Amino acid sequence: MVSDRSGNKAEIKTSVRIRPQSEKNQKVVYLTFDDGPSYNTEEILKVLERYDVKATFFVTGVRADCYESIAKAYKAGHSIGLHTYSHDYASVYSSTQAYFQDLQKISDLVERMTNEKSYLIRFPGGSSNTISAKYVPQIMTKLTQKVQEEGYQYFDWNCDSTDASGNNVPVAQIVRNATSSDAQYINILMHDTDAKDTTVHALPQIIEYYRRQGYVFEGLETDSYAPHHHVNN
Repeated sequence: MVSDRSGNKAEIKTSVRIRPQSEKNQKVVYLTFDDGPSYNTEEILKVLERYDVKATFFVTGVRADCYESIAKAYKAGHSIGLHTYSHDYASVYSSTQAYFQDLQKISDLVERMTNEKSYLIRFPGGSSNTISAKYVPQIMTKLTQKVQEEGYQYFDWNCDSTDASGNNVPVAQIVRNATSSDAQYINILMHDTDAKDTTVHALPQIIEYYRRQGYVFEGLETDSYAPHHHVNN
């Protein structure tokens, strides 16, 4: 069981892509950061560079003054995903049309900053969020199907750092939760907004722990392991 950023419990339906024989036994961690870019994105990039590991940033359009961090992350070899432009639940989940209009805005922004179109998606709240049903019943069922029909892949998570539970969540708590998985493919939910200083401070310990366990760190691609939560209608 995992919790999304809204505190909803959900079971995981997992699917693993078939890797070449040489990669079959490799253990992989996907470090993912939602809701940026922000000042802390720059700090996270410094940590990732120091440890020479790759990550994925699911970005929004909220902080125009930090857009250059998207380009910087991309140039450093990290993956850039789409988390919606506004991150406004009432807006993006008001209709399928509204969601895709917002998705197009963030897609255009990412393409402008990277010269490449991204097909990686993370829904605000994850596909298991229940808030969306307050606006349009069954919208998540429609959206999860439609985005894949359009060539996108959406990614939930199978390990939650719980840094979304508040501001300045203790470093020890973030490390404990982010290192709680021993799955072969681990997709860790973290955040890189300005309020997540302790996530930055926890990151080195998280990386060091999984390295000791024999994991490598990769940025997501459309054919990467994609945990999908049970979709809440």
